[in-house]
Amino acid sequence: ERDPGAAVVGYSQEVVVLLGADSGGSGGVGQRVRSVIAQVAGDGGGGRRRFTTGISRVAQTPGELPRAYEQARQAARVGRRMHGPGSVAEFDDLGVYRLLSQIPDTAELRSFTAETLGELAETGSPEKDDLRTTLETLLDNNLNVAETARLLHFHYNTLRYRIGKLERMLGPFSTDPHLRLNLMVALRAVRMRDLRG
Repeated sequence: ERDPGAAVVGYSQEVVVLLGADSGGSGGVGQRVRSVIAQVAGDGGGGRRRFTTGISRVAQTPGELPRAYEQARQAARVGRRMHGPGSVAEFDDLGVYRLLSQIPDTAELRSFTAETLGELAETGSPEKDDLRTTLETLLDNNLNVAETARLLHFHYNTLRYRIGKLERMLGPFSTDPHLRLNLMVALRAVRMRDLRG
């Protein structure tokens, strides 16, 4: 209905759809795919209520289709890990998760997170999980203490105390941009690891 020339192939574990892209580029592709998903999911989808979808970059030539297929599969894998079944992920929006998902040696990734985060790499302890959340929120807000305190519902001085504690544990991340980068990557790796199971 949306693209009469679309190719659809059904396999036992996946359905591959090739939609034509508008000449305007890839800007509206994600929106078009989400619209198709909304139509197919639920009653209109023959019982397929929750399925994960990966969206590749636009393939300009038929020779680029194998790469686009792999991009869509990777987006679906990462989307499922990060957001669970029923998620929609675009390859271009994966960011650092795109790189982390390609590391075949999970032991090396675990080693990196353990060396970078120290005891905060361990999950399951409410205190450590709370400190890791504080660190991640602080880094995600570019070390803006006031905004981080607001988001975490902490008093400004409470957050200042936590920052001091985190720097004693991890090093001077507030003044060392390389350490901040390592911490941000390690935090993303922990999130992927936890969701991967």
